[in-house]
Amino acid sequence: MTLQNILNLSGLIINMIGAYMMYYYSPKVSAQLVIYSRAEAEVFRKKDQHKNKMIRLGMLLLFIGFIVQFIALL
Repeated sequence: MTLQNILNLSGLIINMIGAYMMYYYSPKVSAQLVIYSRAEAEVFRKKDQHKNKMIRLGMLLLFIGFIVQFIALL
């Protein structure tokens, strides 16, 4: 292992830890801070659920990408 590979691996490990922490500790999207009618509230609730799902999926894909890079360096 060269010094460059060791630095790359340590950087990827730090990035993986950061991505996991963002995935685990990120707050959920919520539009319930404003008063809406029942019909509007239902629409915003569905949008919030979709946004939360996409945020989680994006962070998971980022983490998987870091793992693939880590494996490629080994």
